[in-house]
Amino acid sequence: SNSYGIIMFCPTRWTIRSTCCQRILDNYSALFQEWDICLSMKLQSDVRCRIIGVQAQMQNFDFFFGLHLAEKIFRHTDNLAKALQKTKVSATEGQHLAEVVKKTLQSKRNDEIFVNFYTEVLHQQKLQPDISVPTLPRRKNVPARYQIGSGTPSFPSNPEDHYRSIYFEAFDLIIAAIDQRFQQESFITYMKLESLLLKSLKKENTNAEFKFVSETYSSDLDINSLQAQLHAFSTLCQEHSQIKCFNGICEKVRTFSLTEKLLVEGVVTICKLISVNPATSASSERSFSAARRLKTWLRASMTQERFNSIAVLNIHKEKNDELCLLTVANEFVSRNERRKVKFGTFSKNDFNRC
Repeated sequence: SNSYGIIMFCPTRWTIRSTCCQRILDNYSALFQEWDICLSMKLQSDVRCRIIGVQAQMQNFDFFFGLHLAEKIFRHTDNLAKALQKTKVSATEGQHLAEVVKKTLQSKRNDEIFVNFYTEVLHQQKLQPDISVPTLPRRKNVPARYQIGSGTPSFPSNPEDHYRSIYFEAFDLIIAAIDQRFQQESFITYMKLESLLLKSLKKENTNAEFKFVSETYSSDLDINSLQAQLHAFSTLCQEHSQIKCFNGICEKVRTFSLTEKLLVEGVVTICKLISVNPATSASSERSFSAARRLKTWLRASMTQERFNSIAVLNIHKEKNDELCLLTVANEFVSRNERRKVKFGTFSKNDFNRC
């Protein structure tokens, strides 16, 4: 096995959930042995109660089945989360990725795949003598206020039917969650704005997107001249037909001269609107994670200015790699007379010796 231990869930990382579940499944027997060793030792009462509770849950087939089901679902959602955290992913591309994952999950929601999955879980359960066998839950009468009609509510006839309903419900919930996340009004707005720019570059029909932008941002854009500006923008980018995402559009707009930006002022405004409202919160979450690593207890007296500078260096690592360290070192020395006397002027040979 490639497993080396248990991975904890991290509140700032959403791409390791399937790995966490898989590690527990791979170390199931080892965990039971660990619980027995811990219970044989003298522990505090609250710690002992927690271990007994976890051990009891792991001996339940419901927990074992749910762990396999979570790993099966999260392996797809983790891939989606990892792809969406890329800085160059646009809202349109994110919507497409979500649709692909949603169709993949829907393809797993059928009886044939469930039977194979349930058979595999039963096989793994037989390899673990401490896990209970699957049983039907105790039948409960539905309160009268929840009953619809006079018929008797349905109840599964065997454990397989019971876990089939759980299996289908889990897939329905995750698919609905993806729909809810990517059908928000703000996300659709990002998509419309990006599609307007990208379709303009490809000289495709933008009537639907243009109408939406006209109704939503009539106070921010000069709608009467926006159509002409989009055509001018397409002409300026003819040599860059390989632009396929919003990040590429921004990089191209930054290269425009002041007069060219005035010619396509509406396009520049749209770029600003999208930039201040990013399609995902991955960059912000990454910034908070970096802050916890940078501002440690040993750096408690760090000034805000220094912290901001270190955070920028940490977050924009790709741009840091393009910096010339020789130029940075010489500029650092030149800003102080004492540094000039002590270090002099650096040359390429000094860096080669490092």
